[in-house]
Amino acid sequence: MASERTVIVFFAGNEVGGAATHLVTWAKALKGAQVDYHYRFVSLGDGPLTGELRQMGMLHGAVAGTVGAIRDLARVLRRERAWILHSHGPRMNLIASFAASSAGVIWTATIHSHPRYDFEGHPLKAALFPSLHLWRLSRARGLFVVQPALGDALPCRTILEVPNAFFPIPPRASRDACAAEWRHRLGLNPETKLIGIAARLDPVKQIDVAIAALAHLSDLDVHLLVAGDGRDRARLEAAAEASGVRSRVHFLGHLQDVRDLYCAIDVHVLPSKSEGAPTSMLEAGYYGAANIGSDVPGIRRMLLDGEAGVLVPPGDAEALARALRQMLTDAALRASYVERFQRLVLPRYTPERMVVAYERGYTVLEEDAVRSGWRLPANPEQTR
Repeated sequence: MASERTVIVFFAGNEVGGAATHLVTWAKALKGAQVDYHYRFVSLGDGPLTGELRQMGMLHGAVAGTVGAIRDLARVLRRERAWILHSHGPRMNLIASFAASSAGVIWTATIHSHPRYDFEGHPLKAALFPSLHLWRLSRARGLFVVQPALGDALPCRTILEVPNAFFPIPPRASRDACAAEWRHRLGLNPETKLIGIAARLDPVKQIDVAIAALAHLSDLDVHLLVAGDGRDRARLEAAAEASGVRSRVHFLGHLQDVRDLYCAIDVHVLPSKSEGAPTSMLEAGYYGAANIGSDVPGIRRMLLDGEAGVLVPPGDAEALARALRQMLTDAALRASYVERFQRLVLPRYTPERMVVAYERGYTVLEEDAVRSGWRLPANPEQTR
């Protein structure tokens, strides 16, 4: 292994949402790619994400605890003679920053969301961890971001962009068939319009704004399907009850396969107050749903400033309701947005582009480290 340029990819085994999709897509893309680096995926603990990577043959180890994880991860770095440690997620970044310092390797991380919102809904954590996280991020050699605006919030000189991506799987059935199946499953009328969200139920997603918007559409036969789970579920169910639309909001829980949902809905809604580069929009657009999202940097960029989807002010339920009404009552308008999204947006977010962006970024970090006097340890014992 002495001649290999090894990257240890460190992540939480129970990671869910966009970051988990990013890692799975990347690992899958690496299996068939010609790459300059040797990748080893190591998890903190176990969970659904480790299961997917294990099944793929891409899981190479695990550590546990916090202090123990720092020690054990540093040992992995020395044993593998790693050049780079690459972490994902706030807690992983804290652990990785100390382990990389102990082992004398280059440390980087991918920032998937705005650090300010990572602990929203947890008052104590929200008061303490963002500052601690940013302090450790300032020690990184450089940081990857899934959209450029995130770099403005980071205390790091070298910011590298990497696109989100997904591997499209052909739909199981036609859009009409999927919609009919979901209407039957939920006991709805054959002509009911369906709008949907696939996201973790977290305050930053502002799903309550979509619920409030639905209350402004009482004259339309439209239902909201919410796929995902999380700590915000009870509050959202209460919000639907208070808004008088509980019978028109369907909480579906976690769906292992969201293809049929995206194929069934007329419009995909993402009313988040902050986003990186939402994979859910890529998936929805691919399967033929028109996108409406809040006008925040990550969504604005993906929807090409409104050319490939509709943008509404974040937190504005009435504006979202107006956009939904226009989209739901004009099939030609929906189709035009879908066509532009598939033609102009999807080609920018491919797995191949993700792999190339990471490889180029590692080269930048290596060259910068060497200019600063960094040297790869001559043997695994050197940094003990």
